[in-house]
Amino acid sequence: MLVTTITCMGLVCTIACGVFATRSAHQRGTSLGAVPMVWGTAFALLQLFIAIWSGIGLVQDGMLPAFVFNIAACGCAWVSFNRAVVQQRFAALVGPEGRFAHPAVAMTVMLVLAGILATLGLELPSNHNLLWMYPLCLLLEIALITGVLAGMFFLTQRRAGLSAFFALAFFILGVAEYFVITFKSMPITPGDMTAISTAAAVAGTGYTYTLSAFCLVGFACAALSMLALQLAALIAPSPRPRTRRALLVNLGVALLCLGGVTAHVTLVDYYHTLGIQVYTWRPLESYYRQGFLPAFISGAQTVKPPRPDDYSTDDAEQLLDDYAAEFDATRGADKDRTAAETQFDKEKPTVIAVMNETFSDLSIYQKLHADYEGPEYFNSISDCLSRGTLYVSAYGGGTANSEFEFLTGNSMANLGSGVYPYTIYDLTETDNLASQFKELGYDTTAMHPNHATNWNRENVYEDFGFDQFLAIEDFEDAETLRGMVTDRETYDKILELLETNSNPQFIFDVTMQNHSGYDTGMVPQNKQLNLSIDGMYDAEVNEYVSLIQESDRALEYFIDQLRQLDRKVIVVFFGDHQPFFPSTYNDLWFTDEDEATHQERLWQTDYVIWANYDVAGNDQVSEEVDLSTNYLGSVLMDLIGAPINDYQKAQAVLREAMPAINSSGYEDAEGRWYLTGSALPEDGDAAQQAVERAHSDYATMQYYELFYDGKDVYTKRYQSAANETDPNLVPGTTKIK
Repeated sequence: MLVTTITCMGLVCTIACGVFATRSAHQRGTSLGAVPMVWGTAFALLQLFIAIWSGIGLVQDGMLPAFVFNIAACGCAWVSFNRAVVQQRFAALVGPEGRFAHPAVAMTVMLVLAGILATLGLELPSNHNLLWMYPLCLLLEIALITGVLAGMFFLTQRRAGLSAFFALAFFILGVAEYFVITFKSMPITPGDMTAISTAAAVAGTGYTYTLSAFCLVGFACAALSMLALQLAALIAPSPRPRTRRALLVNLGVALLCLGGVTAHVTLVDYYHTLGIQVYTWRPLESYYRQGFLPAFISGAQTVKPPRPDDYSTDDAEQLLDDYAAEFDATRGADKDRTAAETQFDKEKPTVIAVMNETFSDLSIYQKLHADYEGPEYFNSISDCLSRGTLYVSAYGGGTANSEFEFLTGNSMANLGSGVYPYTIYDLTETDNLASQFKELGYDTTAMHPNHATNWNRENVYEDFGFDQFLAIEDFEDAETLRGMVTDRETYDKILELLETNSNPQFIFDVTMQNHSGYDTGMVPQNKQLNLSIDGMYDAEVNEYVSLIQESDRALEYFIDQLRQLDRKVIVVFFGDHQPFFPSTYNDLWFTDEDEATHQERLWQTDYVIWANYDVAGNDQVSEEVDLSTNYLGSVLMDLIGAPINDYQKAQAVLREAMPAINSSGYEDAEGRWYLTGSALPEDGDAAQQAVERAHSDYATMQYYELFYDGKDVYTKRYQSAANETDPNLVPGTTKIK
């Protein structure tokens, strides 16, 4: 309540400033005026917001930041209310008899100062050590923000209202960055802009929006930036003739500022020319050291899929043919594969894929220093076709990228940073598991107990060939945990589909139960785990591991039900990414290892492929095979004897030289990891030469599969009308048009 008390006192002071200024104006025989009143009230409203927000417990207590914010707000309000007096005093300073030869110099100084303060307002909420930033990147960010503010200032004929709005907007962006980092341990990326509806859909669930002390200091900087802009308007050369010439001069300067910023952002290659790049394995460091805007702009410039060097469609087709021929001559001719093919053609087993939200085994972090053993049942399954570590291309969030990799066999490693294919690219003709099974005569169903519009799934699933999509409206009255539909409810829905439809089916279940945040306190007492990490209790960690325990119990229930079915079923179960907090333990407890190995620990979950019948050619003794999400679909199809296309055959061969690849790095046959973008030794050993070749060939073949010749790569449709209802479907489901 300390911040609340100080802010209320500051608000009283601001109101008093307004009252005294009004009385002084009346004593001079004038009125305060609308402009001073609007500006002063604006700063008072900022204080009122903080008073209310802190009053409900959503601002961290701290005397110094509270005083800094309120002193800044009160000072800005005082200047605003006493605008006429301040203008007279500045006139004495910047006029012909003053210290400055021309008021334009003082106006320029104020605009630059406003840009510096707005930059601080953007950076400080999340980036607490600006001395760590590269100086040239900091100067670039200041120049960009100053250009925007100055452009808006002159666009409105040297009035400060619009530019002040942008100064406040930069601070709000900084706070948004702070919350995203707090919830995901990842910065805002250009791809997030295409998924705003998804973010909004889950933003109100499980998250607490508490402003930090640095947010208050950033708020103070934003207020001072707004004040500097107001002073620039007061200092502007007076009188300001409202002539056509003055109008054109101001518009010309605005065009120069805004056009310069636009040209710099669009024409200058931040990655190659300025050396500003976002490292996928440590994006936060990239943003902290290079600044939010430079890093974001660099990421935006690389959203377009990188075209492999010397790429041609003919070469890509030849590569696919060569790899497919190698598969056919080796694994394709193996008796185990042949036996599995014969069995699959005869039995047509139902295939169920469960991508479990944030499912991972955090016991890999030295058992969390709490004797944590991970999900007990999952780790005990002993009759799998295959299981192991799954290297993913998402951390703390980005679920859709994991399902993209699984369903299509493409890797995010070849698409750059901050990209979400579901919301950016045209995937209409992209080969995927749903379309493959559909061609085999399977009924195909996707389900996700949340909004169908999230990540543009309603359109992507249609393009992929799913017959129906069960979304949140299909789970009415379902059991929830922390307000999320439970895993078990989705499994019961799958069992219902199996009971009511005897046809072979491919079912893709994207669960929701374990979605962050993890400080809701809504897990019932009888379902809670209470770990003591180095003698300390962490509520977020304990809520997370409690949820994983519930997922583990639900999986056991599901597998038990499938064991009793009188029909053949395959299950592939995997986690999409880790939660946002293990990076703390990774950096604290693992200090003596190479950077690639260190980072890959964060970018891994687990998978299991299980069958309720004896699959021909497989011993089903839970052989451990580590791989990455892009390979998981082709491995599944290979193990169960399903027909596979040339691209999947190529992946099977590629895995020999490159067993795993994700957006963070890739692995060679000797188990060594290399960070994305790192150069391998020119005189590398055989495994290094093989993985370098495989890495290049994969990029070429993936570009061909996704974009062919590189034309029309972007999505042509987004968020279509609601799906229509079909009475021939299972009651309560929706048809994908």
